[in-house]
Amino acid sequence: MTATLEIEKISPENTLEACARQVIVSYFREMMSYKEGAEDGTDIEFVHEMRVTSRRLRAAMDNFADCFPEKPFKKYYKKIKAITRTMGAVRDLDVLIARFQRELVILTEAEQADIRGLIEHLQQEREDARKPMLMLFAELEATDFETKFLEFFNSSHRTAR
Repeated sequence: MTATLEIEKISPENTLEACARQVIVSYFREMMSYKEGAEDGTDIEFVHEMRVTSRRLRAAMDNFADCFPEKPFKKYYKKIKAITRTMGAVRDLDVLIARFQRELVILTEAEQADIRGLIEHLQQEREDARKPMLMLFAELEATDFETKFLEFFNSSHRTAR
């Protein structure tokens, strides 16, 4: 599932801004490629990969912030940060549930019953944590965030800060 980020047209002949745009757009596309699987929720790796890639995207945006007009850049940065935070809440519960499920095999029957109860509780918390994630995804769709993000970061004209 883990994709290897391939960024074309990065070379010393290109401007820093052009390279920054390529890196940011590439990470964004990779991040969004996991959205459908994260929405589905049956394979926890989609949430994990989307969160990891959103963090890489934010790091790239941090590094290249000076290449873009501050006001629109901050708007996109805040939304990516919200994606990371929302994915993190779900991912933390996925990790806990998986850990307790692995522990079941070494426990006594009485302990297993208790841990199963805990796992059920954590699974309900996970469903509750998925609600803000799904609402955020719906908001991204409704506001055409993906298209607007790509239009902003794919445009090659420089606007002064």
